[in-house]
Amino acid sequence: MPVALLFTAFIMMVPAVVHADPNEDFAVCRRTIIQIGSDPGSPADQYCLGLSHAFALNHKKNRAEAAKWFRKAADQNHAPAQTVLGYLYERGDGVRANPAEAAKWYRKAADQNNSDGLLNLGRAYEHGIGLSKDIGQARTYYQKAATAGSRDAQQALAGLGKGPEPVTAAQAKFDEGVRLYKAKDFAGAAKIFQKLADQGNPNAQLQIGYQYLYGEGVRQDSDAAVHWYRKSADQGNSVAQANLGKMYEDAIGVREDWAEAARWYLKSAEQGYAEGQFSLGRAYQFGIAVPQSRQDAIRWFDKAGDQGHDQANYFANDLKQRNRYIGFRNEQEHAAVVGNKLRGVMLNVEPAGRTFRNSAERMAYLRQAGKQADSEEAILRLESKNRDYKACVDSGASGCIPP
Repeated sequence: MPVALLFTAFIMMVPAVVHADPNEDFAVCRRTIIQIGSDPGSPADQYCLGLSHAFALNHKKNRAEAAKWFRKAADQNHAPAQTVLGYLYERGDGVRANPAEAAKWYRKAADQNNSDGLLNLGRAYEHGIGLSKDIGQARTYYQKAATAGSRDAQQALAGLGKGPEPVTAAQAKFDEGVRLYKAKDFAGAAKIFQKLADQGNPNAQLQIGYQYLYGEGVRQDSDAAVHWYRKSADQGNSVAQANLGKMYEDAIGVREDWAEAARWYLKSAEQGYAEGQFSLGRAYQFGIAVPQSRQDAIRWFDKAGDQGHDQANYFANDLKQRNRYIGFRNEQEHAAVVGNKLRGVMLNVEPAGRTFRNSAERMAYLRQAGKQADSEEAILRLESKNRDYKACVDSGASGCIPP
């Protein structure tokens, strides 16, 4: 089971756009995806299979395969699939980008009064996505979407026709840092982010922390990374909070402190950051300063998975399977367990409700579990040999070897 958790730099986050939101459908699809099979006939099941391939619900992530199933459902007039298919065409995700095709599918969903279809058709008119720009038409469809219950449409209406907010000097400098970073001028970007960080900008603090951690344009310095992550996290930056928690969990730039790790994971998760939710799920999975709980782990993995976090979906699906052990936190744990020849007996020693304060406590638990497994397996082997010897004797054969 993979255990890697990537640190996240702020500037690598893609700005959110308004698009079809399948999140509310994930819960339904998760319950049915196992029974759907590989060639479903109903559009609802085809839509679920598309979501599974798009967001790794129960399949490997494959956006081209997802688009195929969304199209099958869309061709049968399934409005949510039509909206998502339109968005894939708009972004060129799993299909070749085609704005006109995107607008066509948005309109088909809108004709069924689907709120996401109405919203996206309005957006297509506002921004000229496969259509000629038409603010009047954009307003009409935003109003229809708002009446159908879309909060995003209400916000779009409020901003329709208004110019963009003026860019502040600090934001302009930050944007310049982003441009340099993407051009791989890490040193130039670091100078800008450092200055903004010194002025208290939480996003710049996060980014300069990331660059110190990996030595991008500055001397690698884990202590400095922790310092700037903390500055940003203290201002409520959810990405910095998740990153800081990981530093405490793995003792990078700070002494190992699982209680602090769990505290920062929780802060990040409660703000809705998918990586923070995933990290908190791992904390419950392994008992990292919280009582180990398979169900709580699944709950947080599902929250992250609903935002398209592939690893979270993988872990959630794995933990939901019967007779599946919770896994290992990292390669060191896995090596220790394999070295002790631990097998299926682990299923009987899942530390439900147990809280580990640090990695040493958890490793000691695993080693003890390994010894227990070795003992139980030795007993099973002896019992098997006893049965074989008795069967040999009872058969009257000669040369029976006693255990």
